[in-house]
Amino acid sequence: MMANVEEDSISDMLRDKVVLIGGATGALGSVVAHQFAETGAHLALTGTSQEQLDELAGELDLADERTLVSTVDATDPESVDRLVSTVVERFGSLHVLLNTVGGWGGGKTVAETPVGQWDKMLDLNLRTAFLMSRAVLPHMLESGWGRIIHTSSKTGVEPRAKQVGYAVAKMAVITLTEVIAEEVKGSGVTANVILPAIIDTPANRRMMSNADADKWVPPEHIAAAMRFLCSESAASINGDRIPVYGAV
Repeated sequence: MMANVEEDSISDMLRDKVVLIGGATGALGSVVAHQFAETGAHLALTGTSQEQLDELAGELDLADERTLVSTVDATDPESVDRLVSTVVERFGSLHVLLNTVGGWGGGKTVAETPVGQWDKMLDLNLRTAFLMSRAVLPHMLESGWGRIIHTSSKTGVEPRAKQVGYAVAKMAVITLTEVIAEEVKGSGVTANVILPAIIDTPANRRMMSNADADKWVPPEHIAAAMRFLCSESAASINGDRIPVYGAV
């Protein structure tokens, strides 16, 4: 019964809110999109492939007035600013950023890591988070209510060898989120960051075929944590690192 009450509370909180999902066509982002489609929110779905976005929108089967799909280069400030302007023009406001943009790269020691790989990890994981945060914050502050939820990684706080660019970028996403949280205190806006361990995705299963995937984090659990952070019960949670480690 308590779970149902909490779910009803989250749905009431998000009904008619405008939710921007960065990386919506990814293995995690698509699960997030499906869960938030149940809340009555308006969804702005972004990714790099129009075909995949259209396929996701078809799966969600939401009314046209509740959905916007748009490709974006999340590493490009003009592209991100244009996206956010389009969302606000369409829906009138923007209340929630769920950022699942990112990617892994590594396999080499610091001494062996090419500069290009270093730059790619910072661009894909950190620059994207900064640009999207910068673009959405003015609209959230204007409305007096907002939620920014970034996705980092357990690796950010427990780095491993041979993934320097990824580890540094994910730690920097945590710091970015904590800085935002300090800046928005008392405004009705919160910023938090989720730290998953290995996520149970098809790509990870292919890459680590001999691992015990039963210990990994289902993407549904991360999406559920995001939903909770959007609830009124989480209004006092700001600048926090939310570990979702599973059994890893």
